[in-house]
Amino acid sequence: MAKFLGPQDIYKELVEDVPENENWLLGLVAFAVVEEQKIEWIKHQLENNGAIPTSDEIEKWYAQLPQGALIRAKDTAQSRLTDYGQSSIDEYVSEFRKEIEEGLIVSEIRESKKFWPQFGVNLAGGFASSVLITALLTSLAFMLFNDTSESELASKLKHKLEVNAHGEERSNK
Repeated sequence: MAKFLGPQDIYKELVEDVPENENWLLGLVAFAVVEEQKIEWIKHQLENNGAIPTSDEIEKWYAQLPQGALIRAKDTAQSRLTDYGQSSIDEYVSEFRKEIEEGLIVSEIRESKKFWPQFGVNLAGGFASSVLITALLTSLAFMLFNDTSESELASKLKHKLEVNAHGEERSNK
């Protein structure tokens, strides 16, 4: 059984000489747990004896500290770190969920404000495409029902021009 002479021995045991499979943070919190126990003992001595223990009495407290106290301190430290980690994760998830919900609500409000202008643009585009298709279909129907070829169209145009030219000459006479 190791005999501890002071906080430096406890620190060395819990933090510095920690095995590779253990986390030094756990040892550091365990050290804080042991020191918290020492402070509680000092407060108890002050309340019951009316004076703070001397440095010799504090050294005796460290010397009488069993190895099991360090194991219990590690267990307490692990429990506290686990609780702290879980509460941190819960807080983060809660804030993240809140940000997502607020983001969705804000985006839905923005989308609803964009609806009417976009509806107008879509309506105008639909009307313009209807007019364009109607004009295209009308000209196609005109060409199909009149069965005019380019040569026929050119000869009719030439004939009209000749008639107009002759008609104007007769009216000038």
